[in-house]
Amino acid sequence: MRYRIPYGNSEMFFDAPESSVIFTGEMKNIPPVPNLSEAVTRALDEPIGLSPLSRLVRGKHKILFLVEDATRSTPLAEIMPAIVGYLNRCGVSDDSMSFLTAPGTPRIMTEDEINAKLGGEIVRRFRVYQHDATASEDLVYMGTVMAGDYPVPVHINRRVLEADFLFGLGNIVPHSDAGYAGGAKIVQPGVCGFATTTATHIASAFCTDIPLGMKDGNPCRKGMEEVAAKIGLAFILNVVKNRAGDVCGVFAGDFVKAHRAGVDMAEESCKVSIPAKADIVVVSSYPADIDWWQAGKGVISSYFAVNDGGTVIFASPCSEGLASNHPRLWEWLSMSFEEVKAELRLHAPEDEDADLVAGAIAACNCRVRERAEIFAVTDGLSDQDLKALGYRRAVSVAEALNKALRRNSSGTIGILPQGGISLPVLISEGGGHGG
Repeated sequence: MRYRIPYGNSEMFFDAPESSVIFTGEMKNIPPVPNLSEAVTRALDEPIGLSPLSRLVRGKHKILFLVEDATRSTPLAEIMPAIVGYLNRCGVSDDSMSFLTAPGTPRIMTEDEINAKLGGEIVRRFRVYQHDATASEDLVYMGTVMAGDYPVPVHINRRVLEADFLFGLGNIVPHSDAGYAGGAKIVQPGVCGFATTTATHIASAFCTDIPLGMKDGNPCRKGMEEVAAKIGLAFILNVVKNRAGDVCGVFAGDFVKAHRAGVDMAEESCKVSIPAKADIVVVSSYPADIDWWQAGKGVISSYFAVNDGGTVIFASPCSEGLASNHPRLWEWLSMSFEEVKAELRLHAPEDEDADLVAGAIAACNCRVRERAEIFAVTDGLSDQDLKALGYRRAVSVAEALNKALRRNSSGTIGILPQGGISLPVLISEGGGHGG
């Protein structure tokens, strides 16, 4: 039977014996909100755990919106006009509002990306600043918080501290370190320095398993929320999207309570119920395609769907290569999981030369490749990249699948067409993953 998976803006097709395919990765079809602007306005008037936004912004003259970068999919160009219009009606002038991009440690955005993300009207009307984790002169040290039992030095963009009302925006999907994206994650790693992001990610690397979809007890998420509380994240608006990419839920208010309410819907939207793990898993990184730093989420998703000793066939364009701002990623990727953990313990989070964030990200990749052989179908990753990752190149999904079936002719096959946001869950387990 013929199957297809997304590959960037196109698709890849392959044939597989229908009798061997035990899951095809469909996510639940949650209906979209009928009117996004109305849903946003309602969420601002009826926030979770807080008073209406109209009351909270009284007397505020430096409202700063923290907004995600081009690697995330929140439709801010549609949402922001509703938010700034609401605030204008509350008496807040355009001069009292500004934006700060929150990319974390990856590169800053291009002008075209900013226009596409926020919309031309918003960019023309408001000041838009960019957070650059490499610009140490823009960071202020705010002391230490804890991620579980791991200390987190807080280095925050100074514009955050100059604001009198901090408003974070984003979307909620499963995340390999934070359990779920959204909420406090717009602050950490969004607008923090390398040392802060290093510490929370290292806390995740020391979990007993990858904490994808972990709602409670995740030290990485706890550290992020401690950072957000310390710098005063006042309000969030997060969306949840359905499998078609449409917004199906809007959650606003307290950055913990509103986030958790959204997580419940995100789990339902992103969960892929599987009857058993497969011997061979074909996974597209879609919609996380820009580089391996993002696309690796697809590999991590496959970790929860493939049998020990199985095969993962990973398809992603990775048009910007492996990663930006992480020069030692290749070195970290070449280590085993135990070697990565041991090396992480040797360095303080402030040791920027060690690129410990890359080490924490590499730890997830180590866990997957030590469970399964990984083929990569990609245009953007070099042979050097693949060697470091520990993947074997294939020119097509069909070629990789044929090789896997020659190795195990009776192997079962699973397909994850949206691996970048999927949460595979065994039907017998029924819920998210722990760590």
